[in-house]
Amino acid sequence: MKVAIILNGVSRKKKKFYKEVQPVLARHLDLKVYETQRSGEAEILARQAMLDRFEIILAAGGDGTLNQVINGVMNDPVGNAPIVGIIPMGTGNDFAKMCGIRMDTDQIIQLVNAARPQPTDVGKIVCCDPEGNSVIRYFINACSIGMGPKVVDRLVNTSRAWGPQITYLSSIISVFFTHKPQEVMCKADSWIWQGKARVIAIANGISFGNAMYIAPDAKPDDGALNTFIAGDLSLLKFLLCVQRIKGRKKINDEKIRYNTIQHISLHSPQPCLLEAEGEMAGLLPATISILTNGIKFLR
Repeated sequence: MKVAIILNGVSRKKKKFYKEVQPVLARHLDLKVYETQRSGEAEILARQAMLDRFEIILAAGGDGTLNQVINGVMNDPVGNAPIVGIIPMGTGNDFAKMCGIRMDTDQIIQLVNAARPQPTDVGKIVCCDPEGNSVIRYFINACSIGMGPKVVDRLVNTSRAWGPQITYLSSIISVFFTHKPQEVMCKADSWIWQGKARVIAIANGISFGNAMYIAPDAKPDDGALNTFIAGDLSLLKFLLCVQRIKGRKKINDEKIRYNTIQHISLHSPQPCLLEAEGEMAGLLPATISILTNGIKFLR
């Protein structure tokens, strides 16, 4: 099968990829590498790979690169969506970790040669761009409002020299002091929540933000999305919650709420950003729904 690799051209692991990964894969697979040259280009390259008739597209990068590839595939111009997979080369790699996928050439070759993709759910977002126009975005792992977009923005300008754990945690704590909880209304299939929120996440995977387990019971093929709502928490309670979340434990607190949904709408009286897998999706108001078995994924 023809394999396209969409490589994050600014990844710190790019040299490792060309030195240790690409030569090994090329000996066993019929592949072509498309390398991004600017932010957001992975989506365009994924569409190009489909036009070039590649049957498998692998995102070589982190959750953000995977998100762009998913959006390129879901906005399919040829009506024959390829199989999607990942070579995890990012900072968090949350979806790859859940699927047990490593930056391991033997594993990647085995997955491709077996060609047994698993039907995997996809989240669909309908939101607004800064001009108020309706836009559609997709995610395979998680999206969020509140602190999430602020953390994403901070990470762009933060050194990763201390590793992913310290980088993410320090960014989350720093954002806590500057982010003001926003008034948000969530209207789901069978419930409504309204209040000031620190974080609202809608997840298809079990974690985001480098092992923040906001949906430890989630499954990527169960036909449901998991919601995590954190209200106006104090700093002390927030830090205790972070510790438990990273330990894969659910939190029993009146300001924390877990649910599962197939559809949810989000509204806020203030401008409110929405991110998906570290990529800015748009602004509220937004509706988010599940596309059951929306994509074929190598896992």
